[in-house]
Amino acid sequence: MTSISDILTASYSSSREADAIGKELKKLIGAESNYEIIRLALGCSLGLESFPEPAPDAKGGIIKGLQLFGDEASCNYLWIGLLGEVLRRRGEETLTLEALQKLVRDHWHRGIFLLERYREEAGGDFKAFVDILVRKANLPEQGDTAPLSTQLAAANLETKELDEAARNTLLQHLRTVGVSAEIRETLAGPRINRYKLFLSKANDRKTLESHLDELGFSLGIGNTLSLTDAREPKTCFLDQPRPAEEWQAVDVVHFKRAAALFDLNAMLLPVSPGVTIDGKPLVFDLATTPHLLLGGTTGSGKSVCLNALLLSLLSYAEQRPLRFALIDPKQVEFSAWRGHRQLFREVATDTTAATQLLETLVDEMNARYERFSALGVKDLAAARRQSEQAPWIVLAVDELADLVMQDKANETLLTRLAQMGRAAGIHMILATQRPDANTFSGTLRTNCPARIALRVSRVSESKIIMDEPGAERLQGAGDMILRGSDGLLVRAHSYNIRSEDATALLR
Repeated sequence: MTSISDILTASYSSSREADAIGKELKKLIGAESNYEIIRLALGCSLGLESFPEPAPDAKGGIIKGLQLFGDEASCNYLWIGLLGEVLRRRGEETLTLEALQKLVRDHWHRGIFLLERYREEAGGDFKAFVDILVRKANLPEQGDTAPLSTQLAAANLETKELDEAARNTLLQHLRTVGVSAEIRETLAGPRINRYKLFLSKANDRKTLESHLDELGFSLGIGNTLSLTDAREPKTCFLDQPRPAEEWQAVDVVHFKRAAALFDLNAMLLPVSPGVTIDGKPLVFDLATTPHLLLGGTTGSGKSVCLNALLLSLLSYAEQRPLRFALIDPKQVEFSAWRGHRQLFREVATDTTAATQLLETLVDEMNARYERFSALGVKDLAAARRQSEQAPWIVLAVDELADLVMQDKANETLLTRLAQMGRAAGIHMILATQRPDANTFSGTLRTNCPARIALRVSRVSESKIIMDEPGAERLQGAGDMILRGSDGLLVRAHSYNIRSEDATALLR
């Protein structure tokens, strides 16, 4: 059993890189001793819910425990107790000196890089640097208009059961098209009324499907009804959109709430494009997808959904080594990202630059596999547990059809990345307004098993995006269907993130 004396007399080290950066930060802060900057780094890193990646080495500065934790009992007991609790959360049943030294090293390394990023944001200005630290710690600032509890309450979306009158109306209209059903459950979500139907006869599902438009017109809502399986025998969901004036807002408040709930221990690259029809955040791991196709016509909400995906990744980029590679043929969608610190390369806005970026990514992928082979590992996660320091990369293409039509070689490069990028830590989000077989080959589609379909004009376009009809019945304005890599379909609504919201989140 490790004693307090052992902990206080032991030596603790950082990585070589963290040590070098820490010395520069010490000058900015005006700290008299090394332990001041180290404690600040530890505090910044421990304030994050996720566990840090292992430090690349232990060849940096060395500090004794008595200096690091303080020579007063109340102070060193506080630090040791805090670190011990972190170890227990990681599953360590016994507090060993070796585990504590490694924990300090990993948090020291991550914390220094967090501080360096804040210094860059502040432009070297001390007051601005302190302001960033205050903001990152979620301390109240002058001018806050609402306490946190109020903000969280505002983020909750209201759901309720539908009343008896709505049930009876639907049952009556179902009988007029020859369908006998029992309504097992109802839900009034932010935009959609959902009915869980138990069908009496085996052929009722086919009858209902063939008369769906007739049913919709008799209800006065046109051809907007949709039908999905409920994964129970003789049971399905009937979704009935409500008028736009009755919609609940799904805005940046709900987006921030979802991002705060990401479990980085359970998911490597969590993303949240919106909320499900019952108002709960829709979250999935892009790393397991491993690539995503996003399609929808003008006005469907494609651009907003794409930004929500990227911004949700950005929300924890300080806790996970992550870079973005962006291709924007229209030169408008990713303009706010230009010059951003998390970019792998500058935003590509023409065909030549796009091709060069794709070629660079393929070269990077091949180089990574060579390093993995030398280390005896198969993927980036395993390599990073050794000496590899390469970040995960997310490639986002705003208009795939334009990119492919301008140069077919781009499709070849994208296909290679789709086939081999996952293990190398390179993942893709491909967006298009014109999903058709000529601009989106079967090979590329096959390697993008996860799909998000927003409203499209034709059934054929829906089949290109998600291999089946349904997207032509969506409402637009962010109404979507997610087809996961497991093939299951989820109805959802994209966050309405305005351009000014996106700009603020990118700062």
